[in-house]
Amino acid sequence: MIEQDLVEAYFESNGFLVRKGSSSVIAPKSGPKKRTETLPVITVMNPRVLQNDGPLNTRLFSADLQKIRSAQVATLGWSNSMFSVACLTSDVQMQKFFKSEIDANRVAECFSSNPEWQASDTSGAIKVMVVPALPQGVDRLQKVLSEFQNYGLDGVLTLGSILENLLRLSKPSLQYDGHEVLQTLRLVKAYGLSKDPQLEIFQED
Repeated sequence: MIEQDLVEAYFESNGFLVRKGSSSVIAPKSGPKKRTETLPVITVMNPRVLQNDGPLNTRLFSADLQKIRSAQVATLGWSNSMFSVACLTSDVQMQKFFKSEIDANRVAECFSSNPEWQASDTSGAIKVMVVPALPQGVDRLQKVLSEFQNYGLDGVLTLGSILENLLRLSKPSLQYDGHEVLQTLRLVKAYGLSKDPQLEIFQED
């Protein structure tokens, strides 16, 4: 799915090595989406960082990547959930979305679905989830982040901040052979359809 491609390109563009596990391969499905579907997970490692510098805030920004040595990253996107545009404009809808899509059992399942990782050195990897967006109101945001912590997550990234970072890093003058996501963003910027984001709300990025 495109969201997974964005996540992989994001970590690679920020200097991480990316390894896909068996659960990161998503088989095409027909019919309605099911909440019990295992989320795709990748493991990432930053060779420039010796160890995870914690504890991190649950809400992660791109500036926090320099503090991360290794992480397992699950993706809950538009394509594998019931997320809709209505959630972007309503914190109430956003909370209902997370309540219906995420719980402790689903989080535990997606991070234990790659048996090949159990034998590798991933014991120090933090658990991160990428979500479409987060509530804008402070109270609802803190409630959602607190629930994520209770589910065993160490950090949360949004697709919006990932896209903004990739737009910043993509250069119209460069060729991104083999990276469809970056090549697409390069063309968007080359034709003047997007400029570097001006992000007052993501000044940490």
